[in-house]
Amino acid sequence: MQSSIIEITNIKKKIVYQTQITLLLVLELNNIHLEYQCRSGYCGICRIELIKGEVFYLIKQPMAALFKEREIFPCCCKPKGNITIKI
Repeated sequence: MQSSIIEITNIKKKIVYQTQITLLLVLELNNIHLEYQCRSGYCGICRIELIKGEVFYLIKQPMAALFKEREIFPCCCKPKGNITIKI
């Protein structure tokens, strides 16, 4: 399995990602806690900024209303290669 790097700019941390779990769970397993409620892309509380790279959504499209360009929902996506985020 190929690994990816998740770089978090505002806390200056890098995480190696090699699993098939959501970005939210990867962050939690690395002691980085975000607010969330639904874990399915419906509420939008966990939204963060994608600075660089791409993600793959596990659902057709996040249901949360009014999300801006470059905002992602870590509860229902996985990195597609290396990514840089701001939480």
